[in-house]
Amino acid sequence: MPPTLRVNKKLNSSYKPRMSPNTPGKLKYGRTFLIGLAFMTSSIFWAYYNFMMPILLKEFFIEIDVGHFLDLYVGIIMVLDNIIAVLMIPYFGAISDRTKSKLGKRTPFIMIGCISALISFSLIGIISGSRGIGPFVGLISIIIWFNFSMAFFRSASISILPDLTDPEVRSTGNAIINTLGAISMVIGLAFPIITGLFYDTQIHYQRDLSRTLGFYLVSIVTAIALLFFLLTVKETPTGENFLKIGRQSIAIDPITLEYLGEQEINTEKKEKPYESLKIIFKESDKSTLFMLITIFTSFLSQNALETYYSLYATSFLGLKEGEASSVIIIAPIVMIITAIPAGKIAEKFGRKRTIFIGLLGLSFCSSIMLILKDLILIRILMGFMGIFYGFVIINSIVIIWQMAPKGKIGAYTGVYYLFSQLSATLSPLIAGSVFSLYKLLTGCEEGAQYVMLFPYIIVWEIVAIFCLNHVKRGESKNFTTKQIAKLRSEHEH
Repeated sequence: MPPTLRVNKKLNSSYKPRMSPNTPGKLKYGRTFLIGLAFMTSSIFWAYYNFMMPILLKEFFIEIDVGHFLDLYVGIIMVLDNIIAVLMIPYFGAISDRTKSKLGKRTPFIMIGCISALISFSLIGIISGSRGIGPFVGLISIIIWFNFSMAFFRSASISILPDLTDPEVRSTGNAIINTLGAISMVIGLAFPIITGLFYDTQIHYQRDLSRTLGFYLVSIVTAIALLFFLLTVKETPTGENFLKIGRQSIAIDPITLEYLGEQEINTEKKEKPYESLKIIFKESDKSTLFMLITIFTSFLSQNALETYYSLYATSFLGLKEGEASSVIIIAPIVMIITAIPAGKIAEKFGRKRTIFIGLLGLSFCSSIMLILKDLILIRILMGFMGIFYGFVIINSIVIIWQMAPKGKIGAYTGVYYLFSQLSATLSPLIAGSVFSLYKLLTGCEEGAQYVMLFPYIIVWEIVAIFCLNHVKRGESKNFTTKQIAKLRSEHEH
């Protein structure tokens, strides 16, 4: 157990493990895959949601005639999940730590949250074919319901891995979970392609049927994944009820999976990210600050692409929804393949240099995207963008870890996520404002404003390159690939 925790020695012998114990130092790959199904369910939801909802919301806003700044309004709705996540995920994660249940600490949250998300997601599919102010109000209400449902089980779906895995092999287990998450993104983005085979998404009525079918298919696949999880992953019981929240955290031995009782938490003051941020601002060497701004600005471009590419492809390029999905799906596929090589390249040539290549490559690819119309060439270029995004994302947090003073890695990790989450929240709003202002000032036809997507991306990548040039530290090779995976696992969970 961590040194800050003292386990209550008065154990309840009736709470017996329902799965075989782990072998010390070895990972049960099959079990880890099944545990990962909980995280996989949320990833499939988000992939389809992030692709389809901007298109659907835009059509609703046009139908009810809300005036100018349609793209800003889309951005506002699309950041609801980030806001709810920041506010609610830590809370639900904390109460899952204290849950007394026949099914264990995490399973009740995964079951309730995922089923609630399934219902709300299906209802979005039903309402997607309707228009008018009444259905719009209903849609927004269901979106809020869906986002709360996802926040309800997000932390539990991640925390169940370290609960049931030997600490010595959690890094490998986390790699499997993250790979499943990337595969889930590919699956989610594949549904518009599949539904496009049944319906011509250029025709309004059939397009609505295609989307509705997509929401249903995502819900069905997610329900199957949840069912497999519930049938195969059996947490150790922590109580006699279905769901009861205790006053203190409950410990489970990650090797034997035995119930260890409630924990008495040593109330040592834990440093908050903003406290570390004060120290970073006061440093004479501003390398850490510039690295954080590099992360913030590069993520501004990434999140704009994730949020608005479906609108760019369908409204500006004139692609069908299935064709648009077949383009954006290339990036996560390539990132899965090249993730490990990206880490190896950074270890050999330097992390700052690798990030610089990534940012420069993204700027170059985005510049080509401005004039590219051929679908095959766009797919190829999207693959290269997947590689370059990997160069940036995989290595950025490692530089922050390297810059952290001794004993401050956890606090600096919090600062990293503060900047990345802030970027994810602001980017859809900033990009939406740019598109809306461009349309208002130029009077262009609807859809033509998305010509600004890649100039927006290029601007932020250039700013990121400028900030990266002011980073003077973080190149030490003290962190091996295995240590990086371990640190990432510890601080994500």
